[in-house]
Amino acid sequence: MTETYTAGTGPITAEHRPLIAEFFGIIVLMIIGPGSAVLAGERIGAMGVALAFGFALLAMAYTIGHISGCHINPAITLAFLLAKKIDNKTAALYMAVQAAGAIVGAFIIYLISDNGDLDNTGVFASNGWGEDIGSPFGIGSAIGVEIVFTAFFVLVVLATTTSRYPAGFGGLAAGLTLGMIHLATIPVDNTSVNPARSLGTAVFGGSDAMSQLWVFIVFPLVGAAVGYGIWKLVFDHSEH
Repeated sequence: MTETYTAGTGPITAEHRPLIAEFFGIIVLMIIGPGSAVLAGERIGAMGVALAFGFALLAMAYTIGHISGCHINPAITLAFLLAKKIDNKTAALYMAVQAAGAIVGAFIIYLISDNGDLDNTGVFASNGWGEDIGSPFGIGSAIGVEIVFTAFFVLVVLATTTSRYPAGFGGLAAGLTLGMIHLATIPVDNTSVNPARSLGTAVFGGSDAMSQLWVFIVFPLVGAAVGYGIWKLVFDHSEH
């Protein structure tokens, strides 16, 4: 029998808890990651924002990792689906709650920033390229960044699931990697490697952000597939 907990008027089953964890986990990622750029970007700079993203993931990895795996990113969920570590239904539900949570997290920052009037970034920390976000880089650079760096991120995260990986260090590796990725790529396209993160900020970032959003939906997912392929080549899967 499935263990059931009662909360309010409705039951919360073991099947629901990972979805709730993903929902609240990505809210935290949004209010700390993009939130640091929107609310404090002028004070902490790109390095501070990069560290905020890394620390947020690090904290959530050790908070909800044992419940949901702490994907909080559709690209990671896709990689786990390709690796047959989750099933189709779970992947679809994860992606749905990640998208919803990202929008809720962005909405919280929108309210705190006086409906965006106190936004330090001018684009609500949305992803993009060119003049729309004050970047000298074009769409080709943005596509390259999202494929290459998402693949790198996915490779690291999948590597932490292998049998010989030291127990307890996966969250640290993932958080440090996300911070490093932001350090390298914020100047290019404000760094996505996470379609849900991009969706959340684009909803409040205006028409330019929405018109460029497709790149940050499609190519992180392409990068996830590439990262999965590299993982398959590098690791001895007979040990798993």
